[in-house]
Amino acid sequence: MSGTAALAAMWRNAYRLKQNNTRTFAAAALSLPRVVILGTGWAGARLARDLDCKTSYDLTIVSPRNHMVFTPLLASAAVGTLEITSVIEPIRYLQPDLGNPKNHYYAGKAKGVDVAKKVIVCECADGHEYEVKFDKLAVCTGALGTTFGVPGVDEHTFPLRDATHAFRIRERLLTNVALASVPSRTREERKKLLQTVIVGGGPTGVEFAGELASFIRETMRKAHPEACADMKVTLIEANELLGSFDGSLRKYAASKLTQGGVNIVKGIVQRVTDGAVELKDGTTIPTGLIVWSTGVGPTPFMSSLPFMLSKGGRLAVNDRLNVFDKATGEVCADVFALGDCASNSETPLPPLAQVAEQQGKFVAKLLNAEAREGGFRLDESASTFKYLHLGSMAALTTGEAVIELGKKDSGGSLLTMTGISSWLAWRSAYLTRLGTWRSRFHVAMDWLTSMVFGRSLSRIER
Repeated sequence: MSGTAALAAMWRNAYRLKQNNTRTFAAAALSLPRVVILGTGWAGARLARDLDCKTSYDLTIVSPRNHMVFTPLLASAAVGTLEITSVIEPIRYLQPDLGNPKNHYYAGKAKGVDVAKKVIVCECADGHEYEVKFDKLAVCTGALGTTFGVPGVDEHTFPLRDATHAFRIRERLLTNVALASVPSRTREERKKLLQTVIVGGGPTGVEFAGELASFIRETMRKAHPEACADMKVTLIEANELLGSFDGSLRKYAASKLTQGGVNIVKGIVQRVTDGAVELKDGTTIPTGLIVWSTGVGPTPFMSSLPFMLSKGGRLAVNDRLNVFDKATGEVCADVFALGDCASNSETPLPPLAQVAEQQGKFVAKLLNAEAREGGFRLDESASTFKYLHLGSMAALTTGEAVIELGKKDSGGSLLTMTGISSWLAWRSAYLTRLGTWRSRFHVAMDWLTSMVFGRSLSRIER
């Protein structure tokens, strides 16, 4: 290269560097109102995805996990029908603008909120504390599984609400199979290790029971017939299976689960020990794995916040999903609570994924519209959250599911579906609800792989 050409190239590079620095400093000077989202569940992830982070807001997300979990498919992941990584989506893929330096994801949990100073105190897993400032705050921290004060639940059972839970259940299930297959085990020891007890007959408990029954019948029967002969699934429910569903669908679900090999027990758990579940009627069920799925309740973090609580211990919200100041009772217009951690006493809603997702979509729309209006809030009548129930679905064993769509005023279902058509509709619906094409591809391939080659039986020890 000649000296003239080299000099010209040097000047071009210097000019580009100057332009890049100018744009960087200009972006820093034009900082936007900062929205902070606590949590990456259904509500937080949808809010993050829909929020205008290009022209309206800067975004900060604080959560111990850097991904959103597609909870309806956790039961499938727990038995290897799907890979666990297929049912989670990195939050940076859901909101690509997190790649912009002005937006942040911070690992950690919120410990406290100072509304007056608009500061959140957070803590990492290693104990390091830091502060995050906000202009708008959305609390989407979810809820804890309820134990109803039953002794031994925390120590001896597995919840199924997160990807780590599905991994641990799968690990314990396959470990029990391995332990039961070694020489010199008595028949009683084998049967205990190979029996799984599920407590709670809601959609999560029912779907896990169905998936596990299919795993035993379709995978273990071929790969390990000796262990398969002793593998049992027991589902305990105090009232009715799928209590929010139509009566005919509840009966259908119970019938199909029983045909698939699930032992349904109606009873109340009195105590859980290491290796057994004790019922109030005196029955003791020996087991090697207990999955606890009995609904959700408040967390200690909720009660620590300076906001009013509902009767159930969740954060009280109005029709705009704003919280109330605990000291004054006034509405905190810049603080929202969404998902399982929030409750409107006038219009209480069940802790469902579709409720949380619709709330996230609503708050994003509200904030985006507010920014477009130049900082003025929308008229109250045009900015109240209205939940639209899209229906309820629950998969049973392979090829079986129950679906009800809509509700009549009298309480009856507008449309109910059962059998193979409902199972295909269940899979199609959830496949389309996955956040990205990346997740849809992985889940579709996992379903195909499991159908053609069987579920994975690999056991990974931590």
